[in-house]
Amino acid sequence: MQFMKAKGFYSFDSSDLLSQIEQYFMDKRYGPGYIPKSIKKEKNIISGIVPHVSYEYFLPVSIKLYKELYENFDFDTIIIIGPNHYNIGQKINLIIDDWYTPFGIIRTDVEFARKILNNYDSYENPILSRYEYSIEVQLPILRYLFKDKIKIVPIIVKDVELEMIEDFVKLLKELSEELNRKTLLISTGNLYHHGEFYGNIIYKENISKNVKKESEKIIEYILNLDSEKLYKLEIDSKIFCGKYPFLFFIEYTKLYKGKIELINHILSSEINNDEKNVVDYVSLLSYKPLKKK
Repeated sequence: MQFMKAKGFYSFDSSDLLSQIEQYFMDKRYGPGYIPKSIKKEKNIISGIVPHVSYEYFLPVSIKLYKELYENFDFDTIIIIGPNHYNIGQKINLIIDDWYTPFGIIRTDVEFARKILNNYDSYENPILSRYEYSIEVQLPILRYLFKDKIKIVPIIVKDVELEMIEDFVKLLKELSEELNRKTLLISTGNLYHHGEFYGNIIYKENISKNVKKESEKIIEYILNLDSEKLYKLEIDSKIFCGKYPFLFFIEYTKLYKGKIELINHILSSEINNDEKNVVDYVSLLSYKPLKKK
């Protein structure tokens, strides 16, 4: 069992966390202005991109995307792809365990995960969960929304060749069909990081504006499903940690012939008014529109 480790990213107190999540759902600037209660099923959701950061920033960027997941709920296994910040383990690492959240336990789809291990050059690496927080950050809001209706497949990736990613997402699709799963893929990554804390000081003025420009290039590649250009982008992972998870998002979306919608694009400085250290965050959704009857 994986215990909560991402201290400082979200409240471990269920009442406090519930209040924070529902506050952002009710917020009309960042959120939809209401707490989703019913399934509308207007889209077949394929995949999503969300950041991994403290909920002070995570919720403003991601809350509308999670509203879309709830209102178009039609999946039972969520594959979560996170970056390998500490460069530990292999290129594709699975954490096959259940996870505590303040709202209860999220189960891992062990059968699906084991099938991946048996059919692809990937590794089970429970040690990674001691260090990585990108996947854990997603779990409280998933548990809040879907209770025990979903299971997850947590995957941490690094330095994966584009051809490997293409093959891997094909395997995910094949396994979904073989095991009769309705799957959703969530890729978590952050955009451009700037400031002394990240060892990346390029701009002395108009910092937020310039950081946003750097990130807009990445977003454009994603919106155009241009995995080749994104893959060739040479930026240190400490400055842009989302490269490989975003490539999985692109290839998975292409496989299902989905459309991409930009949900939110927000700089940390827009929330905390601090330009000393700035990080850019984005949420995107890929889906297929349902045919109107």
